[in-house]
Amino acid sequence: MIRLKTAVCKAVFLRYSTGVIKFEGLSASRGIVIGPVFCLADELPVSVPRYGIAAKDIDREWQRFQSALEVSRKEISLIRDERNKEQTEILDAHLMMLSDPEFIPQIRKTMESNLVNIESALQTKVDESVSILRSTGDSYLAERAVDIEDAFGRVMGHLLQEKPGARSGNAGSRFVPPGTILVARNLKPSEALSLRDSGITGIILEEGGATSHVAILARSWRIPAVMGVRGILARLVDGEEIILDANDGLVISEPAKDVYEAYRQRSLAAERKLAASAADRDFLLSAKAETRDGAAMTLRCNIAGVADAEQSLIEGGEGIGLFRSEFLFLGEEDLPDEETQFEAYREVASRMNGAPVIIRTLDAGADKMIGEQIELDEKNPLLGWRAVRFCLDRRDMFKEQLRAILRATAFGDVRIMFPMISNVEELDAALDVLEEAKSDLSAAGIPFNAEVKAGVMIEIPAAAVCADLLAKKADFMSIGTNDLIQYTMAVDRENPKVAHLFDGFNPAVLRLIKQTIDAGKKTGTEVSMCGEMAGDPASVLLLMGLGLRSFSMSPSLVMQIKELVRSVTLTDAQEIAEAAMELSAAREIRKLVQEKLKTYE
Repeated sequence: MIRLKTAVCKAVFLRYSTGVIKFEGLSASRGIVIGPVFCLADELPVSVPRYGIAAKDIDREWQRFQSALEVSRKEISLIRDERNKEQTEILDAHLMMLSDPEFIPQIRKTMESNLVNIESALQTKVDESVSILRSTGDSYLAERAVDIEDAFGRVMGHLLQEKPGARSGNAGSRFVPPGTILVARNLKPSEALSLRDSGITGIILEEGGATSHVAILARSWRIPAVMGVRGILARLVDGEEIILDANDGLVISEPAKDVYEAYRQRSLAAERKLAASAADRDFLLSAKAETRDGAAMTLRCNIAGVADAEQSLIEGGEGIGLFRSEFLFLGEEDLPDEETQFEAYREVASRMNGAPVIIRTLDAGADKMIGEQIELDEKNPLLGWRAVRFCLDRRDMFKEQLRAILRATAFGDVRIMFPMISNVEELDAALDVLEEAKSDLSAAGIPFNAEVKAGVMIEIPAAAVCADLLAKKADFMSIGTNDLIQYTMAVDRENPKVAHLFDGFNPAVLRLIKQTIDAGKKTGTEVSMCGEMAGDPASVLLLMGLGLRSFSMSPSLVMQIKELVRSVTLTDAQEIAEAAMELSAAREIRKLVQEKLKTYE
């Protein structure tokens, strides 16, 4: 339908003297499986026609679109009634997209303004939204682009009168042999859903990450999955037997006999443990996140919208550690007003039943378009006018958002977090605007919590180095590892030539994290982490040893991290951290921690 555009990348693999080839990716659903692969070819691009229409044809074209929408909604609803919780939530998200009261009218506006056919107008708006989400630098938001393509791709198919399963690359239209490990460039959620009963034993994708819906489905089905293994389709052939080590994010081709046997034993042991842990899920859901020697950890969730809040409760999260507020702003022609924002924040706060909800103020700028009326044009947006810098220059918009958040504090434990703080002066300026917002609400007689907690993101090396100074003024600090790694290592993780340097186990990154944790201890300021490291078992094991006690992650990762926490002792974690901090290379640290992690599997 609407084709995902991808770059051609070289395979990332290592060949050893034994002949073993290891491909590296990101673990999305843990487990080990050995078996033959089935390579799914890329879907063929669909040619979307573009032609001019007369003004008198607009209503006719719009009716075609409405009909395609209705058929698509009915199809999804029919599928939805036959699915489990995780699958239902994905389909619900697609239904919401197909009923979006702001996005749908933009499609008609594009058609009317350009006088083009509805297929062309639809693709234009979908491509715009997808481009915006993928340019954010936020992996969670970028992966939502796949859902937009999937949901509206269904509509496009009906507009083009495409027969179901006509595309050669549609996983649902091809026979996938049971007992195989599926290898593909990417899968849309609808394609993944069609594979539920196919009998596949593993999933390997060249694209995607741990927060994608395909990853969530794989975890719910307990199917090992590794994402981001670039170029692997060109390296494997149908029927080739491989080892998928989704615990360490590895794909092993041509394994030596000793390697094969070692993994076979690990796979059998993992199957026995999986059978036991499945029966213990209800217990684990209500159990405390504390180590075997009684050290309590706090596990919260990262969300990007109202619909995600319920999932955090279902998975046992202890509140929201990061509410990405920019989902209200991205791609809209008009910025959301105070009332629109307030309703979204209020609904999340109300759903959380008193658990903390930490709302990050608008983290946008030249790399994230937030309204067509704001001109943003910079050569290096990641080092420019973004996040709190942008907001402090647009105090009217900033204060409007702060008023909306403050109003939501009357409905729950809502807290405010400022992103990309680089010095004390910026924090002071942000707090000044917060006081102005409080004064506005007080004058209007609108209720709010005057003692609302306000904290900062530690995602710039300068902030980590001066964390002791920031901790004296902030109520809490949250480490954003995605940007902290990027800025510390001066690396664009989307650039395959340097992506290998993007590693949270680098000693420089770990020292900055440790420095932030220690600063919080000295001042009694809570320190948490909301970057991707917070949902990675190996990282969590190390971070607990470094002194971190609060983690925020994708809802789908909470149970896995809780199980890890409950299986270790804090003493062991501290010993691991002490040994790791003596090492000089990220590779050495990662090897040490992953070897220790295996003892808890």
